[in-house]
Amino acid sequence: MYIVTDTHPWVWFLTASSRLSSKAKSALSNPSNIIIIPSIVTMEIKYLYHRKRIPLSFEEVLQQVETAENILFHPMDLSIVSIAPTGFDIHDAIIIGTVIQSAEEFGQVVSLVTADRTITDSHLVPAIW
Repeated sequence: MYIVTDTHPWVWFLTASSRLSSKAKSALSNPSNIIIIPSIVTMEIKYLYHRKRIPLSFEEVLQQVETAENILFHPMDLSIVSIAPTGFDIHDAIIIGTVIQSAEEFGQVVSLVTADRTITDSHLVPAIW
């Protein structure tokens, strides 16, 4: 299964936070799942660490990710911008666009790991939480 992760569940997963739901933890820890990380997620991690809002640095994230075989970084390009929905926070729109574009690219359902109610209530993409 292909899954895209939002910023908060990815940080909570990497820091073993109890705030991560059991379904999200299961999806992110399953080595047979391909985890797609939008570039905006890595940028948000860098920003949040710089602002001292999370304990996990960008470098630590890269170090953990580089050793995993089931993680893909997904760059933001014009296809993401074109497909991203309007009416959302820019970060959320990019992440939703990444889910939609990835589903088209891989020819299968791609779910988003998120607790963001704005996204889950929109029903634009399948969500895991």
